[in-house]
Amino acid sequence: MGATTTQTLREQTDEAAERAARRISDAADAAGAAVRGASHKVTAAVGDIGDRASAATHDLTRRVEQQPLTSVLVAAGAGFVVGLLMGRR
Repeated sequence: MGATTTQTLREQTDEAAERAARRISDAADAAGAAVRGASHKVTAAVGDIGDRASAATHDLTRRVEQQPLTSVLVAAGAGFVVGLLMGRR
């Protein structure tokens, strides 16, 4: 193999390596963008769930304050049913 052939092979190998590196870099950039997008969606969903939970807690607190006797009776009934179910095992 001559010096020219070796030089040509090195140049072709270097070019192929550069193309592969660019493709890998582009793929990594695309994957990073996808992960960031998914992260933003998850963060928004968690925030929404937190807002809903807070609203539900506020609503439940308001109802208990407005109807304390009914709340105690419902809680006692639920506890009784759970006790019966647990006692059967």
